[in-house]
Amino acid sequence: MSKQYVVIGLGEFGKNLAKYLQDMGNEVLAIDASESTVQSLSSDLTYVVRADATSQEALEALGVKNFDVAIVSVGGQDVQASILISLILKDMKIPMIVARASSGLHGRVLEKIGVNLVIYPEKEMALGLAKRLTMPNVVEKAVVAGNYKIYEIKTPAAFKDKSLEELKLNKRYEMTVMLIKDAEDKIEFPSAQTILNEGETMIVLSTDEGMKSFSEDNNDGDI
Repeated sequence: MSKQYVVIGLGEFGKNLAKYLQDMGNEVLAIDASESTVQSLSSDLTYVVRADATSQEALEALGVKNFDVAIVSVGGQDVQASILISLILKDMKIPMIVARASSGLHGRVLEKIGVNLVIYPEKEMALGLAKRLTMPNVVEKAVVAGNYKIYEIKTPAAFKDKSLEELKLNKRYEMTVMLIKDAEDKIEFPSAQTILNEGETMIVLSTDEGMKSFSEDNNDGDI
């Protein structure tokens, strides 16, 4: 079921987010204070307007209070505008407010005024790149609960001809193997007696700490 999103601030992060949300079939209203920015996106976004989002009257005139989700993605250095816009959206009783923070202090202020979700795009992008560089055979798929996530990993050569029971992955890496996929995409639901083969793909449940240890051991050839 599609939702109505308003994205305020159309820098690189904001404009790409607005495009992705629109491409996914949602109604998106994109707002920026720059006329040139709005003009440059007029062919990509169905609803893009120039407005002063620090004005509650301007936002009300655009019907923002009727939207399901508001994303405040104004420039990372414009902390004052970010906080003011978030306060206005809170007063307008938007059900879900997401705001971009440029620092830990900025994020704490946003949380204090009631922003539902504070994001740190640069930090998260850097973390994602660091994981890709240090764990090249690991792909994070989804967060499950708490610190546990689902990962897709290539079965290391050192696991070849060993059973899951023998490897004791849960004890060593807080890792539970949920599925095994071979080169032909054939799926197997493993048991403790399942023998692993090099080149297979494992879908596992683990923690960041567990995956870090797994990758370090694998890279060192000490599995």
